[in-house]
Amino acid sequence: MAQCEIARQFFEMMQAIAAEQKLPRDYGTGELLFHSELDLLEKIFENPQQNVSDLAALCFVSKSAITQLCNKLLEKGLIQKYSLEKNKKEKYFALTQQGETVRALHAQYHQKAAQEMRAYLCALDGQAKEIILSFLQNMKRYMPICAFDCLYGPCQTACTIQREDPKEEVC
Repeated sequence: MAQCEIARQFFEMMQAIAAEQKLPRDYGTGELLFHSELDLLEKIFENPQQNVSDLAALCFVSKSAITQLCNKLLEKGLIQKYSLEKNKKEKYFALTQQGETVRALHAQYHQKAAQEMRAYLCALDGQAKEIILSFLQNMKRYMPICAFDCLYGPCQTACTIQREDPKEEVC
């Protein structure tokens, strides 16, 4: 029965991660920001003097998606638009003071979560770490992965894998 609980917890975790990525979050400035907006803030910070085309390539999205995100970030006062003296036509982006604050608060949020996870993992013994690592490596092999019903067969001690041919159930 524990294997069913492991599977249930794993899929709940995957769903929670996916849901968390879709929800906007306030990082202390009163502005709700989506993951894509935070990602763009980070790209602008890490890659100064990039235009829309460059940012689109860095984020693996279309130029129109970057334009829309930049417009949202401009409205929220998190980035500013500028051009260079040698080329007034080309538009570039930089973080405003508020944008830098949001980026720093977001980084702190991730650092805190990473510290907590590190502390937990460091407290595990070597065997537990090996089991977790093996489990995660195996789950990557089965991507894309989706939830399944945990079914019991004749042995009643392990989940069975239902095959197209019911005679091929495996314990």
